[in-house]
Amino acid sequence: MKVKSVDNLVFIGMVLILIYQYTLLYLSVIDGSWLNFLIVALVFILGLILGRTTYIILGSALSFVSMCAGGFMLLIPYTRTLYFWPAIALLTITPLTTYLMYLLDHQLLKRKALAQELAHLQQEKPDLEVITGALNERALNIDVSRELKLVYYHEQDYRFTLTMVKIDFLENIVNFLGNQRFNSLLRATADHLNEMLFTVDHLYYIGTGRFVILSPMLGADNAPIMKQKIKDHIDDIAEEFGLARNALVLRMGQITYSTQDKVRNDNVEDTLARLERSAETDIVKEYL
Repeated sequence: MKVKSVDNLVFIGMVLILIYQYTLLYLSVIDGSWLNFLIVALVFILGLILGRTTYIILGSALSFVSMCAGGFMLLIPYTRTLYFWPAIALLTITPLTTYLMYLLDHQLLKRKALAQELAHLQQEKPDLEVITGALNERALNIDVSRELKLVYYHEQDYRFTLTMVKIDFLENIVNFLGNQRFNSLLRATADHLNEMLFTVDHLYYIGTGRFVILSPMLGADNAPIMKQKIKDHIDDIAEEFGLARNALVLRMGQITYSTQDKVRNDNVEDTLARLERSAETDIVKEYL
């Protein structure tokens, strides 16, 4: 599974530093100097503390001071003999640990800020699905319930169609792309579908790779036009995600409500279940 490059850098870097740190500690013990052992351990802790500070200039300055101290200790024969391994630690471990811990802390702060922004947006617009920019499942439930009532009470004058576009083999796609790039794929798919909607249509994302299009006043005669339009243009999504053209499979389903008998015993859950079942029997194409 692919993860963010910064996360990879921090993880691999910290593992390497820990191995390096333990090597210096071991060499200090071999030399028989417990003072050196203590200094090397404290140097690593110093790097952790400096990296956690939000003042990157201060952390950088203190890391530079540590490097200078380590360099001078190596240059002076007396201190080089007594404190060789601590000098190496000051020269190398402190700045590396400081930098990696700063990256980690910076990433955590960014994610915290993003989570707060998403929570605020969700509070301000509870019907919006933040990743794709489409409406969410809550909005779909409300709108489908309203549409069913309109068909029931205005059978002669009203009808609507639901169209589902579903990404198949979802787990494999997420494992290959990673969460961040998979979210980008969802956003690109939503943008692409939005371009094909008519003015009165609405796009919803209801999770697990499923998009639903609500088309008011679209009857059974013209509903296949919407379906075919998506089929003909769905592979226009850019190949920027590093997938082979046959690596991603879409399924499509569609149902139309136009008569009172059809909606009499149907609720929102029944409607979406029927739509889901219809999507299981129609593979659009393998694309990307």
